Amino acid sequence: MRGFVLLLAFCLLGSPLAAGELQVRVLALFADKALLQVGDRQKVVGKGETFAGVLLQSASGRGAVVVIDGEPVELGLNQTIAGNFKKPARSGTQVFADEQGMYFVQGEINGQSTRFLVDTGATLVTLSGDKARSLGVDFRRDGTPGQAQTAAAVVPVWQVRLDSVSVGGILVRDVEATVIAGNQPSEVLLGNSFLRHTRLEQAGSVLQIRKKY
Repeated sequence: MRGFVLLLAFCLLGSPLAAGELQVRVLALFADKALLQVGDRQKVVGKGETFAGVLLQSASGRGAVVVIDGEPVELGLNQTIAGNFKKPARSGTQVFADEQGMYFVQGEINGQSTRFLVDTGATLVTLSGDKARSLGVDFRRDGTPGQAQTAAAVVPVWQVRLDSVSVGGILVRDVEATVIAGNQPSEVLLGNSFLRHTRLEQAGSVLQIRKKY
């Protein structure tokens, strides 16, 4: 069936809140939209839109995901979340797009801090030889050599396994990676050898990286 799937709530009154608490309630659900009540205000909000400081990350007939103070919360129809809610014990992070629409996130390789460019088109985590050396990755000794065609030339590459890659509290061990000789790519590419262990959710210019369970 095409069109909106509308589910109406009948019990809309909640218990009084303590001063300063924020109450968010889902009153109705649509495809990519939800009728939200924030405090005593109500509005139909589209996916990726913010209402009264609450971002609607996703919505369907099954429920909605709202983001409050940077924390995604799953709500069903007529469910309420208040300012004293317990945050779910779920690792993850929010990443905001830069002016070019790219997503950069801070993380670690083998316990060493580095910046990643989220690249869902990259099969493996990919880093330059210069960056690998700065992170203590001995790719010439531990890697398997090969060659790859770039836009400019055929260059030496090495397939390695990183002890660990960590982003936003999500730690993945024994991650396959590619090291390319020289100083390119300028950023470490966070490819699918790491991302396949996560769930990516995009709402507007915000990318949520969450651990896959």
